[in-house]
Amino acid sequence: MELYRFLQQQGFGGRKACRELVDYGLVELDGVPASDWRMAVVPATIRTLRVDGESWPVLALPCYLMLHKPAGYETSHQPQHHLSVYRLLPWQFANLGISAVGRLDVDTTGLLLFSTDGQFVHSLSSPRKVIPKCYQVTTRHAITPQLLQQLRDGVLLHDETAPLAATLVEQLDEHRFNMSITQGKYHQVKRMVAAAGNRVEQLHRIAMGALSLGELAEGQWRLLDAADLALLGYPAPA
Repeated sequence: MELYRFLQQQGFGGRKACRELVDYGLVELDGVPASDWRMAVVPATIRTLRVDGESWPVLALPCYLMLHKPAGYETSHQPQHHLSVYRLLPWQFANLGISAVGRLDVDTTGLLLFSTDGQFVHSLSSPRKVIPKCYQVTTRHAITPQLLQQLRDGVLLHDETAPLAATLVEQLDEHRFNMSITQGKYHQVKRMVAAAGNRVEQLHRIAMGALSLGELAEGQWRLLDAADLALLGYPAPA
């Protein structure tokens, strides 16, 4: 593969822009400045890539990543009232057509997945995909045993024909508990807690399937590997 095509594949722009990056001496491969955009490269053998002084992970496409979403960002390419969550990702991803897996409300924080793999995005977003999503819930009023039991047994929400139940409810302290659901209804956790007689003050997604947010700092992202995809029940691409 010619170097400029590799740079295109990594999201650095069109053919002309990628050729100019090399011509202007802005590209380094494994610490060595590249001088010819026609040079042949083998992406799998490149250990480090720097463009315009910034390090960039060599992406194997399709790519998958997780973000620790802060509050105050809309999960949308065209936000209406707040900044787009895509602004927390490097601009190169916009050239790769990356999409979020589902949404988190503007005030909800925590684990949010993205991918350039449309099948992955569709599969994990589909209501038919039964994948538990675990949230840490902070309530306005003190938690009661009755509240937790109602969530386990199921509550009937407006416009729903059958009760929705949490698959896991685990109290942490007087105002916090963990709650897992497998559905993806609109504002589901907040509505379920309200139907059970309390109110959500903060909502933080800590896991999807067996994949947890871990120690990833707020506002930071990381690529997912084959082991991570396995935790989501999704096969890694060949």
